[in-house]
Order: sequence, then structure tokens, then C-alpha cells
Amino acid sequence: MLKAALTQTRQDLPHANIIYVDTHSVLLDLFQHPTSRGLKYSTKACCGYGGGAYNFDPRVICGNSNVINGKNVTARACSDPRNYVSWDGIHTTEAANKLVAHAILSGSYFDPPFSLHDHFFISKLYRFI
Repeated sequence: MLKAALTQTRQDLPHANIIYVDTHSVLLDLFQHPTSRGLKYSTKACCGYGGGAYNFDPRVICGNSNVINGKNVTARACSDPRNYVSWDGIHTTEAANKLVAHAILSGSYFDPPFSLHDHFFISKLYRFI
């Protein structure tokens, strides 16, 4: 549906460059294969409460406290966020965001595909991410 809308928009605006960036595929790859990108945990939140596979409880979000089952609990940050894809069960970590940025800058997640290296000095951008 989105790609069909993009095709139609490109036809309607032939002098515009409309580029789709597929961040979903980048993030899906990170969540499915975190270790291939140097991360340890995919779905487990760095900052959360509850432990287990997700370390997430929507009743107590990162940095906050709440009484759950008569006990005062706090969702705290982990000591090694560079090993996580998920920051708080909702947002991604800085480490994951850097990997997403590198993947996007590689140019392989664009539609239509093209190389940013042909248009920009990408090596200078890598200093900032």
C-alpha cells in the first residue's frame, strides 16, 4: 500500500525526488540478530522492571516507581546499555540507533536504491555517529 502510494506520488510529481527509507527492515534485523551486530540483548529492555525475556512492565516505565502487588518497585537502567537493542521496551538504545544510522548511510535500505557515497562525503558523517 505504501509502495503503491510512493509510485503514484512519483508519477504525480516527476520533478521531485521521493525516496523511501526502510528503517523497519533495519530494526527487524537488529531485533532478530543482535549478536551479528555486536549486541547481546534484543527484546530485553535495558531500563525496565520485571526481568525475564522482556524486562518490561507497562505499569512502571523507565525511571519511575509504582506499587505492584503491594510492593514499591522502580524501573532502573542497566549498567551496560551498549549491549541492548531496546532501551525501555518502546524505544531503541543509542547503540541501536547508531547501527540504524550506519545501515541507512550504506544506502542499501533506500527505494529506489542509490549510493549516498555518490552524492555526499559520508566518511565525514560517520564521525558524528
